[in-house]
Amino acid sequence: MNVHPARMKWIVKRLTLVVTSLAMLLLMMAAVQYRNKSVVAEDGLSIQIVNNPLQNKFIVEKNVIQILFKEFRHAIVGQPLELIDIQEIEAVLEEDMFIQDADVYIDAFNKVHISIEQRVPIARIMDEEASSFYLDGKGKRVRTSADFTARVLVVTGKIGQFNPNYRSIEQNRLNQIFQLVKYIDKHPFWKAQFEQIHIDSEGEVQLIPKLGDQIIYFGQANQNIVDKFKRLSVFYKGGLAYEGWNKYKSINLAYAGQVVAKKR
Repeated sequence: MNVHPARMKWIVKRLTLVVTSLAMLLLMMAAVQYRNKSVVAEDGLSIQIVNNPLQNKFIVEKNVIQILFKEFRHAIVGQPLELIDIQEIEAVLEEDMFIQDADVYIDAFNKVHISIEQRVPIARIMDEEASSFYLDGKGKRVRTSADFTARVLVVTGKIGQFNPNYRSIEQNRLNQIFQLVKYIDKHPFWKAQFEQIHIDSEGEVQLIPKLGDQIIYFGQANQNIVDKFKRLSVFYKGGLAYEGWNKYKSINLAYAGQVVAKKR
């Protein structure tokens, strides 16, 4: 059977295209397979701990490696890429109390990059009868570290045993305290002003300022928070501004619409 030259040229072109595409596909598959079989070199792991405003150092590179080794029995180095599950590594790291977010990826040079964002504590809880811990901005419990102490607001007194569901319990003292701590943390002036919150056996709160040695009686931690701080602000701008920080030994905000101050 005779084939027209133009037709033959068209067939050759199509066959060439198909053969070339298949060859490229096979090469790509071979490259992927070769890459997956490649192992992570000694310098093939990069761990970055992202700095935060408080310069917390609750977790360092060696801690990340310890977490990986505990879970996977290896710390990535020396492992084939095909055995490295990025999503699983991220999930394992984010289960740690000190880690808020973990981002893992592998670059074109087969180097594994791990970026860690630490939790940022806003208060240290020190109950009289329980072990101390931190709370971060989301209310998550963060254990204390033997290597690092965060300079944050300290909460002392009769707080009670930690309940993982405390945020859903209205009468839980830690829940009430957390609402007060969050408000203070969101306002730079108050955050700079106070160093301690003390709660007594009746659930009444005392604020201990950094400047001056007066005690501020706040009443219940979660009641009329905004109004109480408005009254305190007015008093600071009025009374204390003219008479000095040490003129008063106590300031009471527990009474509705009032600031009851006692002079020394």
